[in-house]
Amino acid sequence: MDRLQVLTSMFDASGVGLEIGGSMSPLLRKRDGYRIETLDHASAQDLRNKYKDDPRVDVARIEDVDFVTDGRSIADTVPRRRFYDYILASHVVEHMPDLLGFLKDCALLLKDTGVLVLAVPDKRRCFDVFQSTTSTGQILQAHLEKRTRHTAGAMFDHCANHAMRNDEIVWVAGSDAPLRLVYDLDFAFWRYRTARDSSDYHDVHAWHFTPSSWRLIVSDLAWSGDSPLKEKAFAESEGCEFYSSLSLTGDGCPLDRLTLVTRAIAEQREVQAGPAADAEAPASALEQLERRVRRLEAASSPLSAGK
Repeated sequence: MDRLQVLTSMFDASGVGLEIGGSMSPLLRKRDGYRIETLDHASAQDLRNKYKDDPRVDVARIEDVDFVTDGRSIADTVPRRRFYDYILASHVVEHMPDLLGFLKDCALLLKDTGVLVLAVPDKRRCFDVFQSTTSTGQILQAHLEKRTRHTAGAMFDHCANHAMRNDEIVWVAGSDAPLRLVYDLDFAFWRYRTARDSSDYHDVHAWHFTPSSWRLIVSDLAWSGDSPLKEKAFAESEGCEFYSSLSLTGDGCPLDRLTLVTRAIAEQREVQAGPAADAEAPASALEQLERRVRRLEAASSPLSAGK
């Protein structure tokens, strides 16, 4: 199955849904007959203006946005309660300054039988490969602080440890192509100071997961009662991502905590560095990264980079 088939196998797509952070390429389109509402960081026209000069983006795929966050929480933005049969978010959770707050907000919007369906990047197979996996305690601390933007330290880590394998930012399992760090420390510290000295939102991958580390966090938060959502279904990594569905009535992960902890540690160690890479990236790769940095600097919401 392709990724869309995997995701749609986790919910009834004939129901009423909300897609979060679809941006320039929503997974489920209204024009295809889905009963779907959308939430994003910008209006459809603003998104079209943002991507009009990007040759990789088909602006015709951008659909009307029903709810624009403007930096507000999802619960404050969407005037629905116990309304949706499903909520769909692809590559969104890793951007959320307060991930637990995001889960709580989604729980408020879902019907009792509704599901939150997520595509989550696997840190082993993308530019986060050298990042440490996120812990439950870090998620709890961010919620305790009611974070609405990422820390300056997260910006430093994002830049200092940003990696490419064979000049790609994502790759498939088993690849042994060269791995290298992309940015030097001057750049990482510059980005750190920029975030430290500004009240603006600067987007990064604040959280980093392997399949088992994600399931561990979801299980911990459900066990404590901090999150009302439990695991309903899970699909292992396909390419650079894995898939998770959560619900109010889910049975939870069938694996015990010790198993999840040991698996998460083993997955964290799965880094095949491959042969040494050249220190200097090809110009085309650097140009792509510079465009990405410009998009990060222009971002105004954790949803702005969620794909």
